[in-house]
Amino acid sequence: MIGSILIGLTAAMSVGLTRVIWTRFPEVNWVAPVFLLGIAVVAMLIQRYAIDRRPGYQGYDGLADVFIHIHSLSSPDSASRWGWRGLISTLLSLFGGTIGPEGGAVEFAHSTAIKLRSRSSHWFEQRRRTDAACALAAGIAAAFNAPLAAILIPVELGIGGKTLSAVMSALSAFLGVEVILYLAGVSSGGLDASGALYGFQITGWREWLCLLAVTVGAGVAGAGIIRFIRYSQESLLDLFQTQTWMRTLAGGILLFLVVFVYKSGHAQPWNLMEEVLWARKTGQEAWLLMGMKLLGISLVLSAFGTIGVFWSLFAIGSFFGFGVEYLLGFTGAGLPAAAGLAGGAAFWGAILGAPIAGGVIAYELTGNLLVLFPCLVAGLGARQVRMMLKTRALVDKDLEARGISLVDGRSASVLEAVLVRDAMVVDHETVHEQEPVSDLHTRLLNSRYPFLPVVNSQGIYLGLLTVDMIQESWQAQDPLTSHSPLSKLLEAKDLLYRAGVKSPTVKSTDRLSVTAGVFAEVPCAPVLGDDGRVLGLLFVYNVRLAYDREVARRALLLRQQAF
Repeated sequence: MIGSILIGLTAAMSVGLTRVIWTRFPEVNWVAPVFLLGIAVVAMLIQRYAIDRRPGYQGYDGLADVFIHIHSLSSPDSASRWGWRGLISTLLSLFGGTIGPEGGAVEFAHSTAIKLRSRSSHWFEQRRRTDAACALAAGIAAAFNAPLAAILIPVELGIGGKTLSAVMSALSAFLGVEVILYLAGVSSGGLDASGALYGFQITGWREWLCLLAVTVGAGVAGAGIIRFIRYSQESLLDLFQTQTWMRTLAGGILLFLVVFVYKSGHAQPWNLMEEVLWARKTGQEAWLLMGMKLLGISLVLSAFGTIGVFWSLFAIGSFFGFGVEYLLGFTGAGLPAAAGLAGGAAFWGAILGAPIAGGVIAYELTGNLLVLFPCLVAGLGARQVRMMLKTRALVDKDLEARGISLVDGRSASVLEAVLVRDAMVVDHETVHEQEPVSDLHTRLLNSRYPFLPVVNSQGIYLGLLTVDMIQESWQAQDPLTSHSPLSKLLEAKDLLYRAGVKSPTVKSTDRLSVTAGVFAEVPCAPVLGDDGRVLGLLFVYNVRLAYDREVARRALLLRQQAF
């Protein structure tokens, strides 16, 4: 618990000191484009003389590296590597390099997490998950002043870990920033958009039509943006295949040119977002800001790599939502600002795969409860549209490029190594299709599991009965006739026909990777042999236990090789 608090305080110091520097030295033009050239040189030197001399992959993709740290135990990693990355991200954020302060905060926090844990704990995936979740939650809470959304993000991204530890990191980061700013005599600042939403209500058809347009448009745009960012990353990678430091320098120069061309758009994301939501910018300016910020963030991810994409993507989404409302030409109290916030949440859902956190963060930034529902709808809808376009989230695309695939937050390579028959339970009960309800109730009381597979006279699987289906049928009978021959007319096959639900099944020879999506509706899947007979039952916890067992086995082998 102390470690989680220290991780949160590290993130708080990173964000708090940055804000104090901005406030204490207002005479400095922190967003002058020339600073980016200096940052590019510093980052190049760090890459060339600090990072490139260490073993392992020399590049850095930001958020994807957090998942690689969790799932690729054989990849070398160190606290110093994350510290250097945190320094580069902090410099980019300090001098307006199109990213938010959460990048440096998360990276410094993750460096602290690695440093705090014992050497032996490095071999435990659950500990690595917890450290990553604490670092990410702390960075988001500190940068956005939004602890609730910060707690949700590791969950939605499939990082996992101990939730209580992530909660403590998020709260300590949130409170730590407030304390630092209070002691320094600096206002918390941040986004001020609550007044721009005055009078907003989503009641008429115009509001719903605008929300629909933002949702669908953000889903389509999100799919395109993911592919554009990946194209930018692969282009620089192909150009400088082995010289990572040259990629950093070239990307920094290109970023300087982009910023130099449009200096007015070179400001902190929340400042530009505030001007747009208050309608101090026109619709055309919002579209221009979106294009320039998108180009800037793609260059940063391609050349430097950072986790600080959350503020930028939320701001870009708000420009998109505001621009869509402008094109529709609707008028209404607070509608442009609400459309902008819905666009930000939609971009989080489409690009990052965190729609619920996007909706919650819109509420935490504004304190207006009325924007929560439309932002949640926009985020969930945009994610669904992106999935319909057969495009995976940005972090998944980055991981695929690095040769890592995840299935429901677990490594696909580990799941592929385990057969279903090695994870299933076999001490289950089966019932015949003609068994009456009176007998089924007795069988259920003697069963270890609240599920009964139904088979025919040849032993072929027909369906799955649940405890609810049997109890409802038993209770629906007349108690005066429950022991009469009439009560035996209702059989197991009749319950299956009434339910009309086809439970998903798996084969004993399948790999555990086939269970993706199987447990979306029911927590149990019958395991069948090649002849269609029931061999066992597979539960969600069976998959988790088998996965953890295989991960532990691999960690033990690597540990033996290391020593």
